[in-house]
Amino acid sequence: MKKRKTIAVIVGTTNGFFRSPCLSGIIKQAKILDYNVAVFSVSTMWNDRTKHQFGEENIYSLLSIGKFDGAVFIDYSFWEDVVRQKVMKLIRSIPGFNMVIYDQKGVEGFESVVSNDRDGFASMVDHLIEVHGFSKIWCLTGGAEFPIAHDRMNGYIDSMTRHGLEVKEEYKIFGDFWTMAATALAEKIANGEVEMPEAVVCGNDKSAVTLVNELMHRGISVPEDMVVVGYDLGGESITNDPSVTTCTRPEKYTGEKCVCVLHRKITGEDVYPADADEVLFVSGESCGCHRDIAFAHRYNEMDKLERESEAQLRFSCMQESLMASETFDEFLQIIYKHVHLIRDRAAYVICLNKDWNLFREDDTIYIRDGYQEDMFEALVNIGNTDLGRGESFRSGDLFPPHILLDERPVACFFNAVHFEDRCFGYQVVRFNDDENVFPEDFTHSWVSGISVSLEYLRMSERMKLMYNRAFANSVRDAMTGLYNRQGYELYSDKVFRLAKEHGTKLLVVVADLDDLKKINDTYGHNEGDNAITVAARALQTCCGNGEYCVRSGGDEFIIFGTYDYDNAIPVFYRSRIDGYLARYNSSSDKPYNVGMSTGFFIDYIDDYEDIDRCLKIADERMYANKAARKKGRGITHGQ
Repeated sequence: MKKRKTIAVIVGTTNGFFRSPCLSGIIKQAKILDYNVAVFSVSTMWNDRTKHQFGEENIYSLLSIGKFDGAVFIDYSFWEDVVRQKVMKLIRSIPGFNMVIYDQKGVEGFESVVSNDRDGFASMVDHLIEVHGFSKIWCLTGGAEFPIAHDRMNGYIDSMTRHGLEVKEEYKIFGDFWTMAATALAEKIANGEVEMPEAVVCGNDKSAVTLVNELMHRGISVPEDMVVVGYDLGGESITNDPSVTTCTRPEKYTGEKCVCVLHRKITGEDVYPADADEVLFVSGESCGCHRDIAFAHRYNEMDKLERESEAQLRFSCMQESLMASETFDEFLQIIYKHVHLIRDRAAYVICLNKDWNLFREDDTIYIRDGYQEDMFEALVNIGNTDLGRGESFRSGDLFPPHILLDERPVACFFNAVHFEDRCFGYQVVRFNDDENVFPEDFTHSWVSGISVSLEYLRMSERMKLMYNRAFANSVRDAMTGLYNRQGYELYSDKVFRLAKEHGTKLLVVVADLDDLKKINDTYGHNEGDNAITVAARALQTCCGNGEYCVRSGGDEFIIFGTYDYDNAIPVFYRSRIDGYLARYNSSSDKPYNVGMSTGFFIDYIDDYEDIDRCLKIADERMYANKAARKKGRGITHGQ
């Protein structure tokens, strides 16, 4: 397979409507230049440093594992500075990491590419002046600490100056890109603290929508009493009543330019963006224009599709089905049944650490940071074809084997699969359409459902294993490892029934350790325990046809089973036992010999009502054997 260069795109959150122009521009230009693209993002981002948040952010550790030729850091998508700083620290720790910063000026050590907000913002002011004839226009932009807030303010000043209009200091307001500054301005206008302007151009749509609604709430009609327009085309501007006039940022062009700059840094070759530096004006009712019906319809259709996907996921009860699965294969089959809910996917792969479910006695030991070197494709879906489990691969290869295409570059989205800070692996999605991204709400619900259910399955399997261990310990003798009396009670009736149903012989052997009391009294209980263990091993040498070997008391043992035994079995067993004990006694250097007395029952059991009757016969024969051994006569073994 051709070895392509790879560009990483480092994103905070991938809200489809805000991020897709930027991402689609990056992906389009990267594919033109024959780069694979890996997009890393989180589905939640919070300043509170919970285990869940650490688990989300672990996806960025792939940046230091994978082999990248360059990266684009989309700065404004990191709306929690603590997360931004954490990721930047990681990036700075990677020697020779080529990176371009999208939309943030002055980041030390890295080249920046910033959208031309100045001209785009000026076009909004041009509209207010040239179409509506306003002259008393104010500007409410973001915080003064943000370079893009100054770019937009400068665009406002450019347009006002170009049209010969006065720009007073009170007309220029640095607030925020959120709701508080807009609410405060509406309050001042409504209370008469400031003179009402003819129009306000806001630094983004969030501020514009807030200002419109707060003015309306205070009895100031928009656009009849005052006009408000926004910038950067947020979804709220289209759905608000009244709709807000706005325009797009040239994000697609800027994304393409980032890749061109990165390509120059990697190869030294100058290339140019595929598209022009243009903005899209979207008319709304907040300035007295008509709503852009065609664009609103397009947005509503997209929003409808995303809401339908979220509703289908919610009503599919996928998480409940996953949590009801009893095996890992059943778990994967349920995901296969639901993967069609990822709209317009070309490929979907879940990659897990090789030891994602490794049982450890101490469950606080697990993978928190990074990924195992050895990973595997747990689930592979290409188009509408389910390929089952895929191949093993190295995490340093980043892309799972089935996601890559030989004939053309690919763009893939990576999200962490985790529970709290326990790292399971990651999922990879490739879409048919480069304009597409995972809708943020859908992504969160989808990945969360899989991650939580995977943890539930892990814990269920752990509990089963611990139960089986506890059960095994409950029916086993701790000293010898043989079954104990509880084991005898559990399995003896089962063997008896099998012998009766299948018409096979039942074998019951009762064995008793000779002179245990004497060994304990003379040499101590440690030596008595040793003699018991040796006797147990001697008996185990006899069990070759699925027989159960039991320590039924202090020095008492039972063997039982069912098979087509012949009548020579007592002689065979006795020679095995005697041979083992003779070898032990000759080499142990112990001041005592280990010996055993045995009694046998071997017969068809049609005329016997339960195994206890057979056990009693074998027990009587064992005592007869013990008495004879004491007299030194070495008689028959209980037949």
